[in-house]
Amino acid sequence: MVEMRVFGLTIDPQTKNPMVILKETDGEVVLPIWLGAMEAMAISLVLNNERLPRPLTHDLLLMSLNALRAALLHVEITDLRDGVYYALLALRGPEGRVRVDCRPSDAIALALRAGASILVNPDVLRHSAEARNKTAEHPRGETPPLQATDAATDMMRKVSARKEVDLLNSLLRRDGVLPKGDKPDEEKHYRDLLRSLDPVSRRKM
Repeated sequence: MVEMRVFGLTIDPQTKNPMVILKETDGEVVLPIWLGAMEAMAISLVLNNERLPRPLTHDLLLMSLNALRAALLHVEITDLRDGVYYALLALRGPEGRVRVDCRPSDAIALALRAGASILVNPDVLRHSAEARNKTAEHPRGETPPLQATDAATDMMRKVSARKEVDLLNSLLRRDGVLPKGDKPDEEKHYRDLLRSLDPVSRRKM
């Protein structure tokens, strides 16, 4: 495993989404992970030494571990599958050591609060670098930027897309045509969305 630290938070200039940048502790390897706004805020609070009057979720979890005489040893970012990162918490309690599945954003937020190490599987670094290099080979605008995101962010994106599909389905049933948008490429967006996410809608187009 490769030990990394939080180098900082930034905004993707293309997608305008927040991301956390991890950097190798004793090297120059970096790992960007795209986050949701709430996940970025949880990390930003620690980076900026913000003190809140009441504990947030990550603070509460660490307080609970301490109350149970357990400790966070380190966190591990273990896998990158289909653009989604996966992580584990390594905990030590009265009964021994255990590893708990978690979101990478939570793992990072907890590690910062506990002063615990952030370890990354070398395969994750390799796959991430390969994906970024592949994206960089294409001219700007030819392919969408590749994002390796937090699993929760990916889930919320799919939920949002599903809601949009359901809305379009209801419009198709009522009007028999796709809604006309102000942007020239909006109708293509609707068609691509329906084609990729809803087999029933394909038969209506």
